[in-house]
Amino acid sequence: MSVPDLCPRCHHRIHPKVVTASSISDRSVSQAIFKCTNQKCQELFIATYVFNAKVGSGGRQYELRAVAPFSAQPADFPETVQCLSPTFVEIYNQVIAAESRSLDQLVGIGLRKALEFLVKDFASAINPDKAEQIKASMLAPCITQFIDDINIKECAKRAAWLGNDETHYVRKWESKDVSDLKLLVRLTVNWIDSFLLTQKYIEEMNAGAPSK
Repeated sequence: MSVPDLCPRCHHRIHPKVVTASSISDRSVSQAIFKCTNQKCQELFIATYVFNAKVGSGGRQYELRAVAPFSAQPADFPETVQCLSPTFVEIYNQVIAAESRSLDQLVGIGLRKALEFLVKDFASAINPDKAEQIKASMLAPCITQFIDDINIKECAKRAAWLGNDETHYVRKWESKDVSDLKLLVRLTVNWIDSFLLTQKYIEEMNAGAPSK
């Protein structure tokens, strides 16, 4: 019987401590309680094993099937994006949590909402005098009217198309799915990060090279 080597709570590689174990369902299923050995975690979790007569020979053979409770690992975003749109980061991480619980129908909807916050926070940051107009606008016109950078505009536009597909009864982009939407949102994040970092260094070093 294999022992889980990854804590489902803190996501660190571990050699967990066995607390107790018990067989259920006429001994075809067995469960064990483990304690994480990461000093910053030390949470308890349950591993479920199912008997498989085809594995190995001699004695009862159990395969690890699941560990619970599972805490989704937060996404890693650039500091520029975290500061620009903390609500985007919060929504995106809730999407990850939903996906980890097999709530697949909510993933695309959540990504569409996260995208809107990211785009509008970015558009407001580069057009502060039009912030109220941006907040009140629909997502598609917001992308078209208030974002000039071609890479951000085109990736965000396509992410919005697929995001709309996730919220409507009939899909327009049948050859694309939520994995494409995730990638386009990530591309939008990356282009925004590059744009903001570029602007930062241009502004900081606008006076030219220092004199010797």
